[in-house]
Amino acid sequence: MLTSRYIELATQPIADGDFAGVDVRYCGEFEAIESTVTQQGSIHASGEPDWQQVIAQSSALLAEQSKDLRVACWLAWALYRHEGPSGLQAGLEMIGALLPHWLQLHPRRDRTRAAAIGWLALRLEQAMPDLLEAGTSEQLQGLQGALSGLDQQLAELLGEQAPLLQPLCRQLRERSNAANPASSPAPVPGATASPAPAPVPDPGSVGGSTGPDIIVSPRDAHRALRSLQEQARSICQWWQSQSLTDPRAMSLSRCLLWLPIEAMPEHDASGRTQLRGLPADRLQQFQERLGQGQPGELLRDIESSVARSPFWLDGQHLAWQCLDALEATAARQELELQLGSFLRRLPGIEQLQFFDGTPFANPKTLSWISSRVLMDHSGASTPALESPTDEPWDTALSEAMVLLQGEGLKAAMTRMQTGIDSARGGRARLHWQLAAARLCSQAGRQDLARHLLEGMEHTLRDPRLSQWEPQLLVRVMRLLLRTHEQLADKASRQRRDEIFQRLCHLDFDVVLEQALGP
Repeated sequence: MLTSRYIELATQPIADGDFAGVDVRYCGEFEAIESTVTQQGSIHASGEPDWQQVIAQSSALLAEQSKDLRVACWLAWALYRHEGPSGLQAGLEMIGALLPHWLQLHPRRDRTRAAAIGWLALRLEQAMPDLLEAGTSEQLQGLQGALSGLDQQLAELLGEQAPLLQPLCRQLRERSNAANPASSPAPVPGATASPAPAPVPDPGSVGGSTGPDIIVSPRDAHRALRSLQEQARSICQWWQSQSLTDPRAMSLSRCLLWLPIEAMPEHDASGRTQLRGLPADRLQQFQERLGQGQPGELLRDIESSVARSPFWLDGQHLAWQCLDALEATAARQELELQLGSFLRRLPGIEQLQFFDGTPFANPKTLSWISSRVLMDHSGASTPALESPTDEPWDTALSEAMVLLQGEGLKAAMTRMQTGIDSARGGRARLHWQLAAARLCSQAGRQDLARHLLEGMEHTLRDPRLSQWEPQLLVRVMRLLLRTHEQLADKASRQRRDEIFQRLCHLDFDVVLEQALGP
């Protein structure tokens, strides 16, 4: 029987007098399993992992080298993926059979153990709809019993650190009762043994690595941050199990997603990186589902992929659209706020591309970023937020921004071009062109804005023209500087330095901002 085999694997000592063996965290076999399992579900994954190989490798580690709870959780997940509900029950009862040996298990830190169970619980939460459809009433009863046993043991061993398994148990129980009202949960083999007393919780990391007690090096800091990310995922999972649109989950998940990113990814002159993006068929599937009237279910799937691909900005836009459809204003605003902070910290990152030339952000996403994300939270530094006036070009710009959202940049620019063509005099024409450049910048088309502004800057080099309105040249130069800051090519970097030097001569506020901050 499958369950008996894996309970025996859990209870058989590594060697006489040595139940748990050694810590295998940094051995090649452990890292190979970790790499295979953690890639599953990522948008970067090229295909389904070889679950049979994961089962073989994990079983060998647990039998011959180490009773490691992380490996046991990976094995339980692999058994589900390969054997279905019966495999998952075998894996859960295997974990239950390990827990009475709590003081001897690897890893040693309770937080790391809790995160290993949390990792499995998160995947079970995501797989629950399929599991409920595939499992028979008897299988669901067995799974509910195994999970309930684990939940009870972990509550005694980990206290408040224990991952919450009751929501999963409740779903299994409700489906099982609906299929067979007279049934009751099956007894749980191996899960009722009295657990060893819980040790005092250690500080340390969570997830797939062991974190440091004291941070004394960049490596320690990296491991601690990774630990924090893993624990945050469990917190966000809990929040979203209570309310899918909990704004705290939106905020925390994105804060920790982007926090480790300190610099732009390496890229060539065209902005192409070596990063892999979302497969085209999956993106098309997401887009199709967006119009099918189930934004909640789509949001769950998008959030799963977004969590593994910090540069997939189209995914952020899709998540925002789901939140908008759900009328989740607070969560939507948190998404805008966190994304805006990331983009302002690394200006121009939205212009980069994945290895195959697919942009991090497609034109619609760029338009959304400019008109919603950066405009809403960037204060006075954003060109679209300059003080409105009664001038016709400012009125037209407001109208064009509405067209941009509804009909796209072409329709919006047509509105501005009408004004440019009808402008009377050089001053009015320049103001219309500046408004058009602001529109292009808001739409994420920094290249178009740059071309317009470069022409205006050349025209305004004539001192007679600049005397019409001295601040017009400063406004043009400031916006031109911002467009070059958001373009990643070498020529833009060189031009940016030239513009900045000239601005310092034209506007002393630029010098003060550089010295004192905005």
